[in-house]
Amino acid sequence: MRKWIAAAVLATAAAVATGSTAAASSAPIVIPYAKQCDANGHCVGTAGSGGTIEMQVTSFRATGDAAHLTFTEWVTDGDVSFRAEMSATLSPAGFIVLNGTVTEGSFAGAQVHQRSNLVDPVANTWMGELRIMPASA
Repeated sequence: MRKWIAAAVLATAAAVATGSTAAASSAPIVIPYAKQCDANGHCVGTAGSGGTIEMQVTSFRATGDAAHLTFTEWVTDGDVSFRAEMSATLSPAGFIVLNGTVTEGSFAGAQVHQRSNLVDPVANTWMGELRIMPASA
């Protein structure tokens, strides 16, 4: 577990310093982002080094204190551009974990993992990072 945490910290530091990273074809690509969401489940923001992120909630199901959601997400950052279908669990603790698959564009078929942290509940702004696991990983 400690090795995984250390690897995540190093990958995050590299992503912040350089935008998206892809040191080897099997290494995850890490893209930091910030986004703001509206009451209709539509989010827009910045990704990586001058890129964009856009998300649209496609379903929402409350489950007690949490909720299950599905999203369509579009991301561009440099030469990385893709659409992904994601599912998520929204935690009452102020974060959301999303997992899905790239359906179009760069890395089609690759798995995507994302964690968003609620930064401002009034403005509904979120920050986090997404990781693309290329199909060869």
